[in-house]
Amino acid sequence: MAVDYAEKEREFLESLAADTGRDLSGWMTAISATSLTDRNAIIDWLRQQGFLFARASWLERIYHNGGRPIYLDPAAFETSRPPRDKPQLAPPIVPAKTAAPVLTPEVLPTPRPHLAPVPNDAIAQARPPQPARSETASLDALLAEAKAYRPLAQFVLREIEKIAPTLVFEARSGFVAINGPYGLAGVLTIAPRELRLAIAWPADAAPAPFVRAKFAKTHPDIPAQISHMAILTDARQVTPDLVGAVAKAAGRS
Repeated sequence: MAVDYAEKEREFLESLAADTGRDLSGWMTAISATSLTDRNAIIDWLRQQGFLFARASWLERIYHNGGRPIYLDPAAFETSRPPRDKPQLAPPIVPAKTAAPVLTPEVLPTPRPHLAPVPNDAIAQARPPQPARSETASLDALLAEAKAYRPLAQFVLREIEKIAPTLVFEARSGFVAINGPYGLAGVLTIAPRELRLAIAWPADAAPAPFVRAKFAKTHPDIPAQISHMAILTDARQVTPDLVGAVAKAAGRS
């Protein structure tokens, strides 16, 4: 049965206040207050606040979506939330770039001024900060190097995101890094003649159509842990088994 990501997102967002002491608007304001711009830095900071990687990544994606849910209709989410009669108290926040542990049960008597919750409609109207646009532009510029295979590269990444929405794509020199909860899980090399989708597979034999990875000298930065690859030249090769292997590699690498 297909995963209902909208319903999972609803459950996640509606439980935020009870689980963490802040609702969605509170966390959007808290992320903004850190002045962090790099996606991975924001995820690392959220993990310091006690979030698991998957939920930290989900919150980061919502933040760079202007504070709007990824799958859920924002209007439907707002109407489904119960009214709040009292202001929400927020737990203390760990400053960015520290090695602090997870959330503590303490709450401040009043919210910190720079972390005061803002109206949800203001969050919805916010625009992603400039660095996010720059990162998106970097990825778009990299995919453009595939020339005729650019649509195929975009299709591959979309299909991976459908089955594993918490994976993070990062533009590198000549390839897209696919980052999972344990680090680099795979890469998609970008070239005008073919694409190579490669994964970190610890076993000797990865599922078909993956074979032992070989990369051109133009990709010296791809680590040895990326062990198996599939050469892609046609969208019909992008099967559920293919993208499923990427998700599986991310969970075991």
